Amino acid sequence: MHNFSTDQTNRHRRYILIGILTAVIYLGAIELFGPILGLSLGVISTILYLLFTKYLWKWDLLHDHGLVAVPDLNGTWKGYLYTSADEELIPEDQIVTTGQQIDGLTKQETSIDIDQTWDKILVTLDGPESPSYSRAATILVKEKAWPTLSYNYWNEGSQTNEDLDPHYGSAILEYDEEEDKLEGKYYNRPDQRGTHGILELYRKN
Repeated sequence: MHNFSTDQTNRHRRYILIGILTAVIYLGAIELFGPILGLSLGVISTILYLLFTKYLWKWDLLHDHGLVAVPDLNGTWKGYLYTSADEELIPEDQIVTTGQQIDGLTKQETSIDIDQTWDKILVTLDGPESPSYSRAATILVKEKAWPTLSYNYWNEGSQTNEDLDPHYGSAILEYDEEEDKLEGKYYNRPDQRGTHGILELYRKN
């Protein structure tokens, strides 16, 4: 996993709050039980930090009161990838011909897995022919009607398709909370692959 940036206002104040809670817990414990051997401010703050970054930030109560605006995107997302790659270079059994089609793009099944904490994230795309992994990411919560996940990724290329070489790319996906959907565009570096397309994904768990 790697860090991600966000435009949520005063994000750093959550760490100040952890520091205040650490002091309150520590002083309260001393008041009740006297000096506590082996229990330091560092231990308490570490426990609170781990609890918040892994679990507490997901609580609906914190989101409902505006204390946390970054959406919880954890899970497996499945759907379709619409690519500008030449259809003749794509194995026939990977092309989806049913449902919505987009002119000029070839439809394929795909999925991504997102592992996320309060300050770290990893986006793994299980492409039809090769996987890709995020290297850097940003989650914007104020710019548009829906939060936006933007990330840069590295694709390892395909061992079976000689036309699919390793390459870098980027994706910009909008999160629709009502439909629990991620949708947006992706682009591959022009000097490496030069393709682009659309991702349409729904959370499955």
